[in-house]
Amino acid sequence: MAEFPAPQWFVALGRLMAAEGESFRRLGYAEVRFVVAMLDADGKHLHDTAIEIDGYALTRAAALAELPGFDPDFTICASAAVWHRMIEEIAHDGRPALRHTLSSLALVGDELWLESTDQLREDKFYRFNQTLQELLNLSGKLAR
Repeated sequence: MAEFPAPQWFVALGRLMAAEGESFRRLGYAEVRFVVAMLDADGKHLHDTAIEIDGYALTRAAALAELPGFDPDFTICASAAVWHRMIEEIAHDGRPALRHTLSSLALVGDELWLESTDQLREDKFYRFNQTLQELLNLSGKLAR
């Protein structure tokens, strides 16, 4: 099994998202293109995974370098330690601690932040953040 943040890991989440379809339909339609950026302690990008959700399905996950011209609405940036803490909490408890959710971390902005060239497109993070968090929460169901 691929590990976070490999595109194949997100593809596996996409399969679980499809199986949990009704849960995502209750959250509402989402149309968003974003990048999950894993940074080292110096802020250097280690992994950038491009993801696209259309409706109630994850329709694309690929290494950003493989998608020239991919135009994300926003990039979610965090260190490897922050991402791994969230994924470990999900594996252990089914979801991260309240202070370690995407929304809470982005609100504070010191451990996880958003980058975007367009404020209206960045707003999609806030509009669809519950869908994004629930997608990540599905990782608790992945075989380890």
